[in-house]
Amino acid sequence: MVNAGKRPTAVNPQKILIIKWDELGDVVTATPVFSMLRERFPQAQIDLITKPVNFSLLQNDKNINNVFTDIISWKGRYDLHIELRGTWKSLFRTFRYLPGYRLDRGWARFLQRGNQPHETITNYRIVAPVLGDMPIHKPYITLSAADEENAEKRLQNIGSENFIVYHTGALKELRRWPSAHFAALADYVYKQFHLHSIFVGTPDELLQIQAITDLMETPAITAADNLSITELAALISKARAFVGNESGPLQIADAMNIPSLSFFGPGVKNVFYPQHPQACILHTILPCNPCDQVHCIHPENPCISRITAEEAKQTLAKVLNNP
Repeated sequence: MVNAGKRPTAVNPQKILIIKWDELGDVVTATPVFSMLRERFPQAQIDLITKPVNFSLLQNDKNINNVFTDIISWKGRYDLHIELRGTWKSLFRTFRYLPGYRLDRGWARFLQRGNQPHETITNYRIVAPVLGDMPIHKPYITLSAADEENAEKRLQNIGSENFIVYHTGALKELRRWPSAHFAALADYVYKQFHLHSIFVGTPDELLQIQAITDLMETPAITAADNLSITELAALISKARAFVGNESGPLQIADAMNIPSLSFFGPGVKNVFYPQHPQACILHTILPCNPCDQVHCIHPENPCISRITAEEAKQTLAKVLNNP
């Protein structure tokens, strides 16, 4: 077994297993690993274990042979095991089915401690010992023809082809820009640029979206009705721009090559910033950054709330005025 700090010799795996037990945005930033492994080992069987929520993101991905959504689905030995993000269950599975080589995130993070780069670079460094020198691929999402058709039908029903997609949710409350700010920004964009507002999210985020649209003076469209991830990606791909918090949909917009305005709060600088040339990031970094994203020492005025609606308007105007 070889650790990630040394380059193994004569590696030619026939079966590769990737563990990425993580959230949506993290998995999107891991897709370059899938395409680079496929380029390096075109004949290999490449399997992936990830959380169930990510299945629709990956079901059309030709770089992956099999997508499993339960760690106990791992049965049998692989030549190469890559742990991009594992759990104790996957670690125990490793001991049960000892791979020929194993590369893991922990070792890569140890080597770059105190100097964490963008997540795509961390992922590359995990697999670099078997890839060799290779340009880092960009994140991607593979859409089906049905995804494209469903997005077109949705836009026909909405009656708008000129729009901005807004995603106002986030897993942690401290990563959510205030609702009143989103409402003010969407009203400004509609009045100034004649771009409709489409708010996307999960059914669980519907009440939050409703709270924002109730504050708005201009029309708004809500699309929080169990869109699959790839259907969401297809819809975002047709937008003039994307606006949202640090979240999975932001990484989707970046993978779909869409200009964006994003709001960051307690997250570490640079690690999950979108990479599009027209990606604008607003991030108020306080001395307490980064934190656990749960307990705030400034609860009356958390970092993300310090990004003003006026600042967002001026920044988004620069994006929209630079087609």
